[in-house]
Amino acid sequence: MNRGESPDYIPIDLIPEILSRLPAKSVGRFRCVSKLWSSILSRQDFIQLFLTRSSARPRLLLVLQRANDELLFFSSPQPQNPYEKSLVVTADFHMKLRGHRSGYDMCSYVSGLIYVPDYWISKSKGVMSVICNPITGHYVSLPRLVSYRHSTSFLGFDPIDKKFKVVGEAYPSFDDGDRDKHKILTFGTGKLRWRGNNHCPLYSSFSSQEICINGVLYYLANKTNELSDLLVCFDIKSEKFKLIDAECFRDQNATRLINYKGKLGGIDLTYDDADAIVLSMSVLDRGCREKGMVEICLHFA
Repeated sequence: MNRGESPDYIPIDLIPEILSRLPAKSVGRFRCVSKLWSSILSRQDFIQLFLTRSSARPRLLLVLQRANDELLFFSSPQPQNPYEKSLVVTADFHMKLRGHRSGYDMCSYVSGLIYVPDYWISKSKGVMSVICNPITGHYVSLPRLVSYRHSTSFLGFDPIDKKFKVVGEAYPSFDDGDRDKHKILTFGTGKLRWRGNNHCPLYSSFSSQEICINGVLYYLANKTNELSDLLVCFDIKSEKFKLIDAECFRDQNATRLINYKGKLGGIDLTYDDADAIVLSMSVLDRGCREKGMVEICLHFA
């Protein structure tokens, strides 16, 4: 190329490299440049590249629900010193989702995508789950899942095969041979459809929001006909279930599952004899997977 001569176009292989260094708000705008750019920004390899580079500049994801059930998605830079007195936080708006919540299940975030279960988009579609991409502002409605009335569904990500899968509780407490206990949907592989999975032992119902860590989806549940604590583990790649006793969680409704340094952790709020609030944390250790959770005895009154 001669000096002073400018190129007529940007090489296609450089577009993802350039856009992955921009803020998410700018990436969302650039999807309108052309169909080619929109296709590039929707690919899983770009999403993974963007998330890897964004990890060096972490942001907080905020989902606000209006009185009319409309969902608004924002993100904000994570404060370097959250205890600073003059802290000013600015948030970037990404997208909105208009509809109505049909249940109390909270939305969840998994590797760049937001999952909203049981959302009423329109009269024609009815109640269904929705997967949102806050970077591009797009969302996809999933096919309706026929299930037991207290059931729900969860989104997980397999970091090896780079696949998103939705795990739906069809009839987890039924074992009559004619009903699927669970159903699986693989996202991003053409036509969306549910397929049966009966590899999970029976349990009564879920009792917590899910969390996905290193390709394993976790949530708490009750044993069939018993109010005891179970940890349901679903391997996204192999699509196999495992149930682990989690008796350290005294009140599943007050337990919040977290990612503790790459391990599953649970924060539990209880009251002591003096009615003081006690915060305790339990962590699933690799050497104790078959025995259950190990309590770390961190108590704050």
